[in-house]
Amino acid sequence: MAPGWRKILAPLVLLLSAAGCERDVIAPEPPLRVSVFELGTAPLRQERKIHGKLVPADLTRVAFRTPGKISHLPVQAGLRVAEGQTIARIEDSIQRQVLADARAQYELSKRQLERAENLFKIDAITPSQRDELNAGFRLARARLGLAEAQLSYTVVKAPFEGRVADVEKELFEAVGAGETVASVYRTDRTDVVVDLPDAIPARSSNRDKKSFKTGAVFSGDAALHTLTYLKNTMARSPESQAFRFWLSMPSGDTAFPPGTPVTLAVNFREAGLVPEAGQLVPLTALAAADQQGQFELWRYRDGQVNPVPVVVGRLSGDGVLVTGDLQAGDLVVTSGLSRLSAGQAVDVQLQAREPE
Repeated sequence: MAPGWRKILAPLVLLLSAAGCERDVIAPEPPLRVSVFELGTAPLRQERKIHGKLVPADLTRVAFRTPGKISHLPVQAGLRVAEGQTIARIEDSIQRQVLADARAQYELSKRQLERAENLFKIDAITPSQRDELNAGFRLARARLGLAEAQLSYTVVKAPFEGRVADVEKELFEAVGAGETVASVYRTDRTDVVVDLPDAIPARSSNRDKKSFKTGAVFSGDAALHTLTYLKNTMARSPESQAFRFWLSMPSGDTAFPPGTPVTLAVNFREAGLVPEAGQLVPLTALAAADQQGQFELWRYRDGQVNPVPVVVGRLSGDGVLVTGDLQAGDLVVTSGLSRLSAGQAVDVQLQAREPE
């Protein structure tokens, strides 16, 4: 090769060699950046203000047991009624006629049986004739009882002393068996219903329930009233995912309309309402473990992440309750779980905790 070409190729070879060396140098990947959630440290507050509302006590829907057309409807919403007072009546001419026929047949059978008894004593009739008349009397008595019951079905009465909440039918309107005519509730008792949040499940003993009392303030009334435990649901409501509690007090001279807002200051410890054990974590922190049906969290500590097996408990809108080798202040990963491996170094960003 001529000396001139060597002078030209030498710099090109050096340049290409340098470019090849640069391609062989690979820059290190930055650590994976993930979000972490700090497990709570704040204890459950022993007393909270709970909002509820006044509900009708023993709200009862009254209905006819037989179809017909309403002929008498003397009540309206808000009217006070006494126990046994007529709420409504349907046309009963047919039932009265059936009752009259049944009563006449009953009286006839009764007299025939009485004469038969006297004739039987003097051997004027046979035992079979007497038994036949006796069976006819019992049949007539049963038909009379049925006719009396059918006539009673044409009237609905107040099951207790209280107030009419609503009237759903009109005078002269046709009504079917079982269709609600009106609703009645008690006025000697004031009931309040409250929904305890799912984060505070109820585990109360009967002794705690019976002795539980709390102060309550009704909207529009500054006076403090005392409510006592009445009943509660043992399962969470499907709609609100909350436990429903009913509290009550005697009405006395103070009457509040249904729907009145109520504010209660509830001491959960006195009420026997205790928090479930475990840590509440975001659902995004939960990952499936290698074994089927097992779960784990990824805990960040000393710049690295490692899996922690957990047992999953209650699930709610606030997150999932888990138990395991965890403690308050631990940081659990809530993003990029599928890209993690044991001992992996990561960068973290603390996830903001929602206010309680």
